[in-house]
Amino acid sequence: MPGRHAAPAGSNFYRDLLTMLGGILAVAVVVYLGLSALSNAESPGTTQSTTTTSTTTFPSTTAKPSTTTPETTTSTSAPTTTSTTVALRPPSEVRVQVLNGIGVAGLASEVTAELEALGYQTLEPDNYEPVLDQSRVWYFEDFEGEAFELAAQFPDALVELANSDLVLDADIVVVLGESYEG
Repeated sequence: MPGRHAAPAGSNFYRDLLTMLGGILAVAVVVYLGLSALSNAESPGTTQSTTTTSTTTFPSTTAKPSTTTPETTTSTSAPTTTSTTVALRPPSEVRVQVLNGIGVAGLASEVTAELEALGYQTLEPDNYEPVLDQSRVWYFEDFEGEAFELAAQFPDALVELANSDLVLDADIVVVLGESYEG
């Protein structure tokens, strides 16, 4: 015979079971929300800062200057691209040498004359060995932008940083390959 303070048999089990399941569910929801908040805060995307300004005025009998405090709000957004435009040197300040890499007599001289007519400082044309299948526009340090601009005259050409072994007076070297269709 149960004592007078004992609960009726069976009712505690279901109540305890519901309490335990409710607690597990509550903990799962809290963990899910916490992980969700952390993944949003630590996502590897680009962050964009928005600055707002609030003004605080100090009341007093003497005039104190008001201060402006910037508040920064950070939000995650899609990556943005910022481009910086660097002024290119005019052709008259770029020394170009044309090399004939396919063995067609006089081809480097013809192309040199065309580049001179476009305003480039041209150096003596020469031959290049071995024969190349594709034309190249090689540039030396700090002439990358000018090389890409010059490469518009040679749509078949690859634009590449010049090998450090090359010792030339040119800023850009054009090597005409078999792909050249001038």
